[in-house]
Amino acid sequence: MRWIDINLSETNICQEAEALMADAERLAEKIIGIQARDGLDNRSVVDQMQEAGRNLFKAVLRVDQEAFHVDEDRPGSITPEVCLKEPDELTGYHITTDDRYIHLPWNWLHNGLEFLTVKNPVCVSTEPSRPPEGEAERPWMQRMVRADFLVGEGGSTSLKSVLSQMKEQQPRGPEVLFVPGHTEEAIRRLIYREAEAIELALDSPILTEPLARLEIPGEALTPSQLPELGLTYQAIHFAGPTSQPARPTDVEGEFWINRLVEEATTAADGEMEKTVGLEGEVLGVDPITSLLDDVGQKAHHAGREEPAPTSDSGHNWLLPDGPVGPEGISRTGGLPPLVFSNSYCALPDLGPRFTNAGASTFIGPQVPLFSRPARIFAGYCYKAMGEGWCAGAAVWKASQACRRELGEDHPAWLSYGLHGYGSLALQYL
Repeated sequence: MRWIDINLSETNICQEAEALMADAERLAEKIIGIQARDGLDNRSVVDQMQEAGRNLFKAVLRVDQEAFHVDEDRPGSITPEVCLKEPDELTGYHITTDDRYIHLPWNWLHNGLEFLTVKNPVCVSTEPSRPPEGEAERPWMQRMVRADFLVGEGGSTSLKSVLSQMKEQQPRGPEVLFVPGHTEEAIRRLIYREAEAIELALDSPILTEPLARLEIPGEALTPSQLPELGLTYQAIHFAGPTSQPARPTDVEGEFWINRLVEEATTAADGEMEKTVGLEGEVLGVDPITSLLDDVGQKAHHAGREEPAPTSDSGHNWLLPDGPVGPEGISRTGGLPPLVFSNSYCALPDLGPRFTNAGASTFIGPQVPLFSRPARIFAGYCYKAMGEGWCAGAAVWKASQACRRELGEDHPAWLSYGLHGYGSLALQYL
């Protein structure tokens, strides 16, 4: 695919653009209050996203009137083809800005008619889309450059035909470390459903072998262990609560939730629906998963937790033994190139911090959402990456799939974004 660079460095931001971005930030900060009032997945959330996105779109045009023109002469980068028409023909927008504006919801860009991400991937970084040249390149960047010159049997350049050459110096394929976050025991089961979805998604029927494998630890990781493992894996996937922040005070085995699960799992179908308010089983989701999702929604709507601050809170990953942040992981070990954090409002706060600490690409949600759409999005995203799509295109692919499955009025398809290099792909790890 092709990335078009849009330069929003602080030196070329005019006063009018700055005011529009400030308005977009204020609108984005109101979303948690709207969700507390109307529900996490209400249409009003999408309306607020649209209003914020229109301000961002106007701000970009104040800086560069031709920013969104698909012109061959515009600066940007080309990622190696995977010989699948859809990803290879995609054009995406790569916003380059500084730390002052990087946390804004650029994936909500809206031109007055539609969200840009309906047709084009969008990502944001403090660096241009083209990886730096020279000795400072990370190994995945070197492999991406090399991929352009590989030829398989019969002169084919498809990913399937050259994959063995790309991995010839790797005794093992890339591994994604699955890190389960701290939460209540009943809800914790949903986290491992997410691991199952990712494992299934990575087993692509298109290629001869998986591009990456998911490694699930046999026991919970501690904050001291995670930094030691940082550079032994090529990617990390963190799974935690996405509808509300995880709290160190969460009590496992609370009576009310145990009683609810007990009643619902032993009652007849009709009684189960009365107990948890289900309207029948969700297609493709087993009853226990549907139940646990509903339990999470009931906990949110019951007001057990006050809405937490957004990006200003500086929240970290909460493990069973305590919190750990990107700065701590990189200080004593190292960060792999790819980090996917399926946790509460991860993108605006953790995204810049992870990329500043050494990760090349960070994927995560911008706003709170329930566990089921979060799990669905992760599955679609890894399915696309498992077929060879670069990370930026995979986030776009997952967005489109969620839009079809859950509807355009459901905010899940607009809830995820990418910080860093959208061109990173599993085959380069």
